[in-house]
Amino acid sequence: MAQLRAMVLQVPLRHLTLLLGEDISSLSQPALIARIKALFGFLGDLGEVELRDDTALINLLETAPQKSAESAKLADRAAKKAREGDYSRAVELLRRALPLSPTRPTLHRDLAMALMELGQHAAAKDALIDALKLDATDAWSFVVLGNLYAKHEANFPQARRFFERALELSPDDAWALNSLAAACHDSGQSPEALALFERAIQANPDFPNPYYGAAGTLAAQHQTDAALAALHRLFSRAKLQDARSQATFDRARQLYATLQTDLAQRDQSAAFKCVQQYQAEMAALSGYPIRSEETEFADQSGARIQLAWKHRRPHHLIQTRRGYAPELLCHLEAHELTHLKLEAEARQAGKNLFFTTTPHTQATALRTIAGDFRKWEQDGYPAATINQAAASMIAGLCGFLFNCPLDMLIERHLHATFPVLRPAQFLSLQKLANEHWQTNSDPEIRRRTPRKIMSASLALNGAYALFLDTLFAGASAFAAPYRSLDTFALSQRLYQFWHEHTQDAEGGGGCEYRLVDGFAELIGLRSWYQWQPDPGHHDLTAETSAEGTTNPELLQQKHPAAVQYLLSALQRYEKLPHEKIREIALEIALLGQSGLDYADADKKYPLRALPGEIFSGLEAMCLMYAAFKRVAPESAVGMNLDEPFLTALEIFNNQRAKS
Repeated sequence: MAQLRAMVLQVPLRHLTLLLGEDISSLSQPALIARIKALFGFLGDLGEVELRDDTALINLLETAPQKSAESAKLADRAAKKAREGDYSRAVELLRRALPLSPTRPTLHRDLAMALMELGQHAAAKDALIDALKLDATDAWSFVVLGNLYAKHEANFPQARRFFERALELSPDDAWALNSLAAACHDSGQSPEALALFERAIQANPDFPNPYYGAAGTLAAQHQTDAALAALHRLFSRAKLQDARSQATFDRARQLYATLQTDLAQRDQSAAFKCVQQYQAEMAALSGYPIRSEETEFADQSGARIQLAWKHRRPHHLIQTRRGYAPELLCHLEAHELTHLKLEAEARQAGKNLFFTTTPHTQATALRTIAGDFRKWEQDGYPAATINQAAASMIAGLCGFLFNCPLDMLIERHLHATFPVLRPAQFLSLQKLANEHWQTNSDPEIRRRTPRKIMSASLALNGAYALFLDTLFAGASAFAAPYRSLDTFALSQRLYQFWHEHTQDAEGGGGCEYRLVDGFAELIGLRSWYQWQPDPGHHDLTAETSAEGTTNPELLQQKHPAAVQYLLSALQRYEKLPHEKIREIALEIALLGQSGLDYADADKKYPLRALPGEIFSGLEAMCLMYAAFKRVAPESAVGMNLDEPFLTALEIFNNQRAKS
């Protein structure tokens, strides 16, 4: 077997003094040699140790080539695991590599870094010192060791000595500059810290830590605007490199949100005045006054506007979520005012359209999702609950489809036009985005929501999140949770479509409605709604309740006719399977969301479940009522037809008895 060649490790005594924090040069020669052998005992049996001037010469054997090659393979695998954030596996691999090549300093250093990520600071410190015993010129190990002393022992003087030594070895090392700057900040030396952070940025503009460090230093001095400027530089210039830099980006975004809160509270009065002026301008533009109120929303809406011409009122009404933070309300109101701006400008151009659903579109939507409600039936939900859920989900998705591309236009307009609103805008949209993801990621909601509606909602939310991340120039990462979903490719296509086609819609005037159609085509929802022309005027009317029947006295007068319609329904259902009856009930329930005109005897309601037939409003109501009595008799239908139904049922039973 070939003999391994000897190698000599030269270790300056002043270097050991720096590492140990004590001067060992005053020891007697035998004591000093014994101390050195103990310090390098991690290498195994040492050869002769010789002292020459201020240097210790340690005789070692070089690692066998085969062992060295195997050690290198294990180190490469460990590095890959560390980049992926699997530090436990990295430590395991490095501890297998070290006995094969114990004189390789980078193995000790990499082990130390992985141990630090796992919070094993004492073991990391030992590994770093071992690395530096082997290589007195390793600036990187000095940096990591200094960080350990600074962050986990609060020993800033010793940490500074290590950082300064690293900079002696590598004057433009960005990590060393950043670490020394952080130590200066922790020691209360802010001006020196800021200068060093800037040097680190100039040394490596891709490195995110010094931007964040500068922002934190400025924020601690209550220089909010300057701190935000530092964070904007981070988001626009720094690069995401590995799991460790991801943590820096996360902390930077948290700090950004905190600073935005400070600004929103500081600028609340100016933002309020801005929105009041905007409201006066929109009232003049639209020709109607604007009222505001707080309310409870059944969904996650932050605010809504009820436009005068859609609700047949002499005024517009802005409703905001009750309990919303006061400093954020200005953004919600400005958003709704911009909805008004778009429609008012479209009306002036004679191009405004009303986004509507009809019995035909509702039936189309219902057919698409009806099969997904079988799991509801299996869980024992009554038919009325299922009908209500289906109608609510269809209406909710249609509303989101309409608003999503327009909301992007609105938020971009607000961001560009009203700088004073930007802090409130960011915080408000952050709150809503987090709430939406919490809902979208709920396993029970995903299980019960029809696949078409769930996938469309996720795709729209992902597209909107991509827009927000672009709007805030990297200060948010709202799209991150959507990236792992099957729907994210569609989210990207939606956002790309919006980005490519907003130039035509930028001026409003009704052109923005093309964005809605484009989104609908991409998702496959174009048949779920229709456009109706805005007549340009409206008659004022009293508001009516959307629950149950709106004119019980009139319905009472219709009872004789209802008896005949209910009898006809009972006769029809005797020949139909349970599933078909449920389908009829569900389709009519959806029609009822827009209101059934039972005062008019004209037949104007076609049903997909009963092709070739058209029904009056009262006929449709009776069909639904009789259907519920057949498939879900315990359900509350919400219409006073009990008396005519009992009469019709008695007639029906008598007829069956005679036949």
